[in-house]
Amino acid sequence: MSGYDRALSVFSPDGHVFQVEYALEAVKRGTCAVAVKGNGIVVLGCEKRSAMKLQDTRITPSKLGMVDNHVCLAFAGLNADARILIDKARLEAQSHRLTVEDPVSIEYITKYVAGVQQRYTQSGGVRPFGISTLIVGFDPGSEEARLYQTEPS
Repeated sequence: MSGYDRALSVFSPDGHVFQVEYALEAVKRGTCAVAVKGNGIVVLGCEKRSAMKLQDTRITPSKLGMVDNHVCLAFAGLNADARILIDKARLEAQSHRLTVEDPVSIEYITKYVAGVQQRYTQSGGVRPFGISTLIVGFDPGSEEARLYQTEPS
């Protein structure tokens, strides 16, 4: 440990923020997630690693999560970080629905998720989320698919 990887706001002499680099490394080590957007369609796919002999495949966490009934999120990286971020996104989507009486737009929820990831990159006492996300869906009243990506930093 060089001392430069303890705090988020401390840059190493060569200009790196190690905590962000560690988060990006967690994404690289995670399983692959891909999305393809077409005319009126969007497809998400996630790599599923082969199960070990004693592993129960029924309880293996999924790399896909529904944020709202029209928004889906796929991720690469740390499962625990993704559960936290998906729960925050679901809470925001439901809060938006109760407050505005309309479902969230895909752009709105993506900006929210990216904002949470950014805050965790700059705040003390927390570390950056070790996940990248693909957020897909259809805005209410629209037939055009939306596809966005967020990164740990």
